[in-house]
Amino acid sequence: MSEWFLRGREHHGLAEIALQTQDDAAIALSIGGAPKRYAHTDPNEDAALLVARDATLLLAVADGHGGYEAAEVALETVRDWAARLPASTGETWHERVIEALVEANSRIRAGATRGGRRHSRTTLALARIEPAQGALRWASIGDSHVFHLANGVLDLAHAHHDSNDGPTHFLGHTEETEQSLANKCRMGDERLAGTQALVLATDGLSERGVGVDEPEDTVAAALIAAAEQAAAERAGALARGVIEAALDAHRRRRSGDNVATAVAWLEGVRAR
Repeated sequence: MSEWFLRGREHHGLAEIALQTQDDAAIALSIGGAPKRYAHTDPNEDAALLVARDATLLLAVADGHGGYEAAEVALETVRDWAARLPASTGETWHERVIEALVEANSRIRAGATRGGRRHSRTTLALARIEPAQGALRWASIGDSHVFHLANGVLDLAHAHHDSNDGPTHFLGHTEETEQSLANKCRMGDERLAGTQALVLATDGLSERGVGVDEPEDTVAAALIAAAEQAAAERAGALARGVIEAALDAHRRRRSGDNVATAVAWLEGVRAR
């Protein structure tokens, strides 16, 4: 098993990019390309996770609010939950994801009760690649992105959801049940066949007035550039390219935000 965890509280260098790669996957994180111009608790509240285990791949990003704790707890919970999953989740994926979200929400709120910052909460986007089943399974709560790159770029987490039509949902904000979280979470399954890559990203990429105007176009351009690299370097190049595009936007707008991304380059996985 291989595991990488990038925690925002450990990365405070303006415009610096932390990057970890593992075979056909990578995670990257930055405090942002310019100082934050809005009220916030910690300098960097995002986090990213990559776990390769038993031929499966788990990717996740979390965008903390009101402190970094909730993002870290959410990813720690997802990591522990994924370790209990079978090689194939099949038709149980939706049920299992809701279990993970309920557990993460409970852990975040329990930490606040024990003396943590009670307003710490987080968005979460996660995906599990199951090559033997030819499956890409994903879920998202909040405004983070799940980009599926297959003859174009589709943001699965927002394809049937207008981010302006209601409040952003968070883990840790209030008590939740399986039913309440099912109503707030978006999830699904995609086929690996025809998939070039998967990119998860927090909203530091796309925040209005801060990030890029067209996130899908930005991710597509990063994919084209990464495809020119050697096969072993493509996932890292894609993760870095998405982050760099966000940082460039922050500098142009003179307003920054934390940004995290998790990437799987899936052409090679599909061929095996």
